[in-house]
Amino acid sequence: MIILELLNQKQRATLEELQELTESSASTIRRDLNELEEEQRLRRIHGGAELIQDFSDELSYFEKSTKNVQEKQNIAKKALKKIANGDTIYLDAGTSTGALIAELNGLKMKVTVVTNSVTHASLLINEQIRVYILGGLIKKSTDSVIGGQALNQLKNYRFNVAFIGANGYDPENGAMTPDTEEAAVKRTAILQADSSYLLIDKSKMGQRSFVCFASADEIEIITDEIGEDE
Repeated sequence: MIILELLNQKQRATLEELQELTESSASTIRRDLNELEEEQRLRRIHGGAELIQDFSDELSYFEKSTKNVQEKQNIAKKALKKIANGDTIYLDAGTSTGALIAELNGLKMKVTVVTNSVTHASLLINEQIRVYILGGLIKKSTDSVIGGQALNQLKNYRFNVAFIGANGYDPENGAMTPDTEEAAVKRTAILQADSSYLLIDKSKMGQRSFVCFASADEIEIITDEIGEDE
C-alpha cells in the first residue's frame, strides 16, 4: 500500500503529503489511516501518521554492515577532514564509524585512536596510529564494549574529536540508540571531547530510538544528505 511504503521510507508523514502522493481526498486518507491503525500497522498522530516502531529493536553489526555502504563511505570522507595531525580521536563502535577506518589507514599523519569496538581496533593497521581499546563487557551483537569499566576509562581520557554512531536522530529528540549502556558510553565520550560528530546516513534521519544520548546542540551531524560544500 502506498501509505505504508511512504512511512517505511520516512517513518512519519503529514496528511497533506499523503493526499498529494495518493491524489485522494482528506476524508479518504483519514479513513485509510483509521483502518490501518485498527490493524496496528501505523499510529495516528496530529496532522498525519507514523510507523509503529519498537524502540528497543536493533540490527546486529553484521546486518548493518551490508546497508547503505556507499553512503557510509561518503560520510567517512567528510569526517576525515575533521582530523588534524597529532589528534586524539574517539571512534565509536558501529558500521558508520567503521567506514572511517579505511580513511584512517591511509593517513600520512600521526594520531591516537581510542575505540570501544574490537573490530575497529583490529582493523586499524596504519603504523602511525596508536590504538587503545576500552575494557569491559563485549556486546557481541553490536561489537561494542560497554559497562562501568569502559565508562571509568573514558572519564580519564580527553579527545580532540569524537566520532559517534546512532540508530536515529531528529532535531527535537537529538541522537538516540536502543541500549542504555551503549548510550552511556557514547554520552561520556562526547563529554570528554572538544568536538563531537554524529556519523549517520540519511536513513536514520527522523528515526527515533529508546535512549537519547546527545541533544541537537551537543553534536554536529555528518551525513550523506548534506552537500560537500556544507
